[in-house]
Amino acid sequence: ARQGCANSLGVGAELRAVGKASASLDSFVLEASNMPNSAILYFQGTGVVNGGNGSPFGDGLRCVAGSILRLGTRFNSSGTSIYPGPGDLPISVRGGIGSFGAVSRYYQGWYRNSSTFCTTATFNLTNALEVFWIP
Repeated sequence: ARQGCANSLGVGAELRAVGKASASLDSFVLEASNMPNSAILYFQGTGVVNGGNGSPFGDGLRCVAGSILRLGTRFNSSGTSIYPGPGDLPISVRGGIGSFGAVSRYYQGWYRNSSTFCTTATFNLTNALEVFWIP
């Protein structure tokens, strides 16, 4: 369903890509929704876990692996947030995309969900995205 595992709101958090994933004309933005009003860490990886099927982690599945880079932390408002925001480097710069040319990277969000829900963990994850960057 292009969502993470269900959270305490009864839905899975959704991560979407908006804009152009181009190292030279970067308008790429990550948008996450369907989360509690809490902190979320956006991160990038060079591979996937278990062929993209993920492995249990907190109340969700961690799907992104390889060389992991923390892009930044945001606070959700009305259950949503975006990265990058005003004053942040573009993802192509923060993620070091420009030096590689055409390349795939994987993105996921790790957010706080302090209400007891599926397990005793206090966090969950969004779905993961594969993004093909062009020069």
